[in-house]
Amino acid sequence: MQASASASWIVVFALLGTACAEPPDNGDTAGSLDTAAPETESESGTQTETGTETETETETETGDGDGDGDGDGDGDGDGDGEAQCWDAPDKCLKYLTCFGAIDPEQLESAEAMYGEGGSCWCDSTEEEAQACYSACVHGLTDAVKDHPTANECQDSYCTIDELDPTLPYGPVVDGQCPAHGNSPQLALIEPFGLAGSVCAPKCSGLANYCPEHPQTSAAGTCYLTVGDTNYCVNRCWVDSTLIGGTQCQCGARCQPHGSPDGEGNMRGICTFE
Repeated sequence: MQASASASWIVVFALLGTACAEPPDNGDTAGSLDTAAPETESESGTQTETGTETETETETETGDGDGDGDGDGDGDGDGDGEAQCWDAPDKCLKYLTCFGAIDPEQLESAEAMYGEGGSCWCDSTEEEAQACYSACVHGLTDAVKDHPTANECQDSYCTIDELDPTLPYGPVVDGQCPAHGNSPQLALIEPFGLAGSVCAPKCSGLANYCPEHPQTSAAGTCYLTVGDTNYCVNRCWVDSTLIGGTQCQCGARCQPHGSPDGEGNMRGICTFE
């Protein structure tokens, strides 16, 4: 996985750092955050004397320093010492997963803003929270464009823990690969000079058939010949927006390899790093 962000991603993060200070543009097409106000507790002290005249008793001096009257100093009025927070939207949690894959060194700072209990959602106004949500949406869009092989930034993504070990094209473990069906798989270590490794099943039949993998949108292709035997790899598009979904099997990554297609779209091979 790429250890650091590109220059463009760093610029994006720098801009996002100010997102919670500015309300979103009314013309923003990123969608809206449902910012139902957090629950607060209030006491009006209102009494009706005659049915036509109402006297409202308002206490302006609480003596606790924050004006809420509960004595805990947090300003929320409930006396529990906890500030009122909105839940972090799923889109922002997805953004953090993506951010961690692209620029892990700055993930902690991003989590402090966009994660659960972050400054975007606690002690913030509805306008500030909406601006943060908009920043998450646009940040994900930019990440897919700038880092198309980072599966964590895609709408559909699965980790290696979710990989089905009985399926082909799995990771090489201790230099070995399990058999697929009745045929052994070839352990490819840094195939074609690419990072990582992958297990390659044999091509089969007169048509050189390759088994499919249901956890990826990449296509099994008869791509490698060793001796008199042909082997399959998962061929993927580096620009994953072409087909969407999970580019490679759970935990694998699309490594650029080979010439672009006739329309200039870059192709690659799925490996585990």
